[in-house]
Amino acid sequence: MKQLIKGIDIRLYSGGSFETVGNVLVGNPTSSGINELIQNGGVMQCYTLAIPKGDTHDWVNRIVEFFDKKFRTVGMPLRGIEENVPLNWHKQVNVQMLDISGDCTIYEKDTYNRHVFTDVYFYDNRGTVTLIDGISSSGGMTVRIYADKFREDGYKPKIGDIVVLKNSDFEFDTTSQQTLSQSMTEFRQTNDYAVVSEVKSVSYGEIPDYIITAL
Repeated sequence: MKQLIKGIDIRLYSGGSFETVGNVLVGNPTSSGINELIQNGGVMQCYTLAIPKGDTHDWVNRIVEFFDKKFRTVGMPLRGIEENVPLNWHKQVNVQMLDISGDCTIYEKDTYNRHVFTDVYFYDNRGTVTLIDGISSSGGMTVRIYADKFREDGYKPKIGDIVVLKNSDFEFDTTSQQTLSQSMTEFRQTNDYAVVSEVKSVSYGEIPDYIITAL
């Protein structure tokens, strides 16, 4: 009997690499699935993936890509007994779309160690001045680094770190105070940067998102 239902190929990421998983169905989540996404800081633009039988991939806290967008899995997959489930799919995975602006680089305070994070969300409102109760307040930069980026990098953002909204290959020379001073002068001349003034974490599975405010 010819199969009338057919899924699509999606990309399942692990670190910077991915593998293709075929025959995945994409559908709307149930009301309980939507509630789970909202409780995990999700948005309403979300889907449920039906995973084909025989699949052995890890779908917890993973990044997936389909429809030319990147998503992350939320919660634990719902799984049935293959022999008792009709058709070719037996596992359901909820996903939420990631709002991605680009890449950023963060240099640690004091050590100037460099950390590059790809596919982050950022909003640069620096230079904007607003009046609140007659008092002027300048805008800042907001960066959200998604949880999966910290799987292989133990770094956690902190106040005083330096943020650049691009993938920067600039390296500080910290061999002496003089070379560090020269590096800082060159860095300031060649990079548009901001200094972290606030760090918040938002729980997402075992690893939190970090939301950075920089001025």
